[in-house]
Amino acid sequence: MPPTSCNVGCMSTLGRTLVEGPVGDGGSGGSKRVAVVFERGSTGAAVLREAAELANAGQELWVLTLAPQARPQKWGRAGGEGPYNIAVRQEAEVELQEAREILGSVAERAMFTVLAGYPRAPLASWVCEHSIALVLLPHRRLTVGGNPFAKSLRKETSAEVRLVR
Repeated sequence: MPPTSCNVGCMSTLGRTLVEGPVGDGGSGGSKRVAVVFERGSTGAAVLREAAELANAGQELWVLTLAPQARPQKWGRAGGEGPYNIAVRQEAEVELQEAREILGSVAERAMFTVLAGYPRAPLASWVCEHSIALVLLPHRRLTVGGNPFAKSLRKETSAEVRLVR
C-alpha cells in the first residue's frame, strides 16, 4: 500500500494511470481508503462503478461532491451566508443523493461528504487529513491532465490518482 503522508516530492509521479476498465486493489492485499469525486454525468457514473468494485473488494469508500464557494462579503448589513453559497451546497447535497442511488446497496458501506471552500474545495488537504490512498476522479475532455484537481493532488499528496472515463 502506498504511503499516505502529504508533500512527498518523490511520490509525485505515482498514479498516472488512465483507467478504462475495472479497477482492482493493485494486489496490495490490505484494505485502503478510497475517495471518489462524483459529478453528474456519464463519467461520474463510471467513477462510481469503479468505486463500487473497490468497495466490494473490501476497500473503505468515501464519496465526495465539491461545492466551490463565492468570496465572503466584507461589508454590508446582512450577516451569514450568501444565497449563492447556500444554493451551491444544497446542489452538492442533491448530487450526493444521486450518488447514493447509483451505488445502490454499496452505499450502505460508504461515507458521503460535501467539501465546500473558497475559491474551490480543499480536496488535497482533505485527502491528507483522511489518509486516503487512492482518489478516483472523472476524466474531463479538453483539459490538461483530464481533471483540474489531478495535478494538485499528485503534487500535494502521496495518494494515487486515477482518472476514469
